[in-house]
Amino acid sequence: MAPQANTPNTPGQGLHPPSDLKCENRIRPLNIDTPRPRMGWILHSSVRGCQQSAYQVLVASSRFMLDQEQGDLWDSGRVSSNDSTWVEYAGRTLESGMTCHWKLRSWDDHDQASPWSEEATWTMGMLDIEDWQATWIGAGWTGDWRENNAPPLPWLRRTFDLNIIHARAIAHVSSLGYHELYINGKIIDDSVLTPAVCDFEKRSLYRAYDISGFLEKGRNCIALWLGRGGYARGMPGVIHDGPLVAAHVSIDLVDGQRKRIKTDNSWRVRASSITPIGGVGACQWGGEQLDATKDLPNWNLADIDDSGWEKAEIFDPPVSGPSAQSVEDNRIHETIQPSQVEVLKDGAFLVDMGRHFTGWFKIGVKTGKDPLAVVMEYIDQRRGEELVSYGQRDEWIIGASGNHTFLNRFSYHAFRWVRIMGLDRPPILKDMKGYQIQSNYPVTAHFECSNPLLNLIHETTLWTYRCLTLGGYIVDCPHRERLGYGGDGQSSMETGLANFDTGNLYRKWLTDWRDSQDPDTGDLPHTAPRAPYFAGGGPAWSGICTTLSWEVYQYTGDRRVLCDNYATISKWLAFLRGKCRDGLLQKYGHEKWGFLGDWVPPGRGQEKNERVDEASTLMFNNCFYLYSLQLGSRIAGLLDDPEHEAAYHKRATRLSERIHEIFYNADTATYANGEQPYLALPLLLEIVPASERSRVEANLENDILVTHGGHLNSGMLGTYYLIKSGRNDLIHEITRQKGYPGWGYMLEQGATTIWEQWDGVNSHIHNCMLSIGAWFIQGLAGIRPDPDAPGFKHFFIIPSGINELRRVNAAYDSIRGRIEVNWKREKGRLIIELVIPVNSTATLHLPTSGPAEIIEGTMPAREAPGVHWIENLPGLSVFRLDSGCYRFVSVYVTV
Repeated sequence: MAPQANTPNTPGQGLHPPSDLKCENRIRPLNIDTPRPRMGWILHSSVRGCQQSAYQVLVASSRFMLDQEQGDLWDSGRVSSNDSTWVEYAGRTLESGMTCHWKLRSWDDHDQASPWSEEATWTMGMLDIEDWQATWIGAGWTGDWRENNAPPLPWLRRTFDLNIIHARAIAHVSSLGYHELYINGKIIDDSVLTPAVCDFEKRSLYRAYDISGFLEKGRNCIALWLGRGGYARGMPGVIHDGPLVAAHVSIDLVDGQRKRIKTDNSWRVRASSITPIGGVGACQWGGEQLDATKDLPNWNLADIDDSGWEKAEIFDPPVSGPSAQSVEDNRIHETIQPSQVEVLKDGAFLVDMGRHFTGWFKIGVKTGKDPLAVVMEYIDQRRGEELVSYGQRDEWIIGASGNHTFLNRFSYHAFRWVRIMGLDRPPILKDMKGYQIQSNYPVTAHFECSNPLLNLIHETTLWTYRCLTLGGYIVDCPHRERLGYGGDGQSSMETGLANFDTGNLYRKWLTDWRDSQDPDTGDLPHTAPRAPYFAGGGPAWSGICTTLSWEVYQYTGDRRVLCDNYATISKWLAFLRGKCRDGLLQKYGHEKWGFLGDWVPPGRGQEKNERVDEASTLMFNNCFYLYSLQLGSRIAGLLDDPEHEAAYHKRATRLSERIHEIFYNADTATYANGEQPYLALPLLLEIVPASERSRVEANLENDILVTHGGHLNSGMLGTYYLIKSGRNDLIHEITRQKGYPGWGYMLEQGATTIWEQWDGVNSHIHNCMLSIGAWFIQGLAGIRPDPDAPGFKHFFIIPSGINELRRVNAAYDSIRGRIEVNWKREKGRLIIELVIPVNSTATLHLPTSGPAEIIEGTMPAREAPGVHWIENLPGLSVFRLDSGCYRFVSVYVTV
């Protein structure tokens, strides 16, 4: 960071060209299916306090028009506003397939205009079901994975002539299951396992591809390789035996005509070399069989003879018209080299990849004359000689001598080790690789501090999160169940938002939750998309519809996420109200796996007789109901629904009083069983009366520091709310421990991803204990959104006062620009360097033992430009900061 001079914003310095232009929070998207898209940009200035006072957006139908500064679709004119996010298009009616070229300029608070931005584009998707002319096609082969006779995956192709030069061509492809798109033998892009997951009974997703550079004058071939993915018998909405596809290609010719090609029964189909193994459900995800003897080189080229191929069949699945996939594609993000090969007692080879990850395995072998049948099992855990695979496996049939390569295509695994059977010699390390795959959301945060253990916990937590976000939703574990559990997802949602640009990912997942709601009762399942069987959980699982909507709104400032989910939230809160009696939410749902509370605290298992006592669970779930009502009231107020705002507030007040009345133990100043979650939650939600607060706080401190020797005693959700309570001193004490239970203990045991349970039982890549990932940015660096000015219009910087840490270096790329917080202690002083993005302000809580001696730059802080003193509190000085770069030096005597 280059500190700026202590000069205010003056005329003639102003704003640089706006950058990072996005439409619906995406860069140059090809499938915008909302009639009035929203735009956003980031502002830059070299001086403090610079703010946008106005903007002008031009949207044109061509690059030529835009270069002439002609907004023939929309010229906003000068709009007096400091909005730079979610600015809604307000021009001519847009049509399906239209490409919009846009740019903008901004005026600063001295009325000086910035230069124009660079050009950006977005392309409209299918706005009307009538624009979608394709029919669903696939292969007519039958078979059921439950009877171990799943049909092979199909190749589909269609040839056509193009005798006129084309200007642009867009393909829209929706598949039930996965697809790869080829034009004249070339794969279109590097996305994998496309499209994202959804509820096949309610929705299908389509991807848009710019295929302009792949078409040739003359004969062309459009080809699709379909993968089954989750489209298997037993999943909701699946009534066919193989993956299906609907595709629509529009080719704009230079003479002004448009050529259209769609899926119908003129397409040809043939069995490919891959057959799925396994199906759906716990420990049944399997993998794929690659039979190299059935490969057909150049199957997707225009000049091969496909007259012997079958005609594609027409299908009518129970889905509505396709929806644009708004979440980022899956991409290969890292290549992983294995560390060693071990020969097992049974003669199989065990390949150690060096770390757990989710994705693909690639292996190359050289074979002799004899064919080989190779089986690969993907191992999550080694328990002595037992290898735990959760049913993950691939088969590879090699028929001819020579060099051969296996690489997954339409399945994926989560593992550290690969057990390989059937090879006649050990595999060579350099001939094997792993490919980690995830949704392609950007990394938005950086963190590093003086404690190596904390750095490693942070890195491992984020790596685990990345391993759980393949397919446009957040899974509990990517190998055993692969389900979007709301409880697990809620515990990690702030980790995702504080470290990555996951707004698109979470908006898409919230769509899955809306799709899953019972329209009659308002009840929600515990997973979204819906599981093929009953999946356990409680109110805090289905209640993610409320909490996730709120957190996305805070981090992104997207009001529409509240509007889109408000009906779901309201119906669900009404459902819970119907489950209340005597002023409390009562137990409901599945006798064994329903109404779960804090999940898998230390020393407790998953069976009913191993869990937290029912009275404490009842309190936990009523606290969560209370939190949901509090958020519901705030959301109703923001959406101009005063009736529900008041009703939810009134219910929340009564419920808070009732929780205290029923569960408070006055003699001991504890709630329920007195364990950490049942102290932290009443404090966080302000259930505790002011007269009792100090006693409850003292009990929480004592339980952590004395009773448990600096360790936590909480599970999945209890840990999330314990961290959310804001006691950085206590959370730091917990995270620096290397003994059981804790994240440090996992790492001491050799973990490379975070486990499902503190003791390592069950899954070793799991979503349960990831809530700590947000604390490094929110707690240690202190970067926190302001719910009253969401999207970092205003935010807080409240760095921790932890004496054991000597430095913290952190950054967060907010929707308005980069925020930086770098602090260090030296010689009794606290030095903190900050960056506040243009068009934002921040409130700094600066630890100090000498408020009058605080220096900013080269002068007393109260005199520095852009610095506005608010108040002094015990051990703190509070300032409001304009945008810009700052360097504070504060007297800070450690104790």
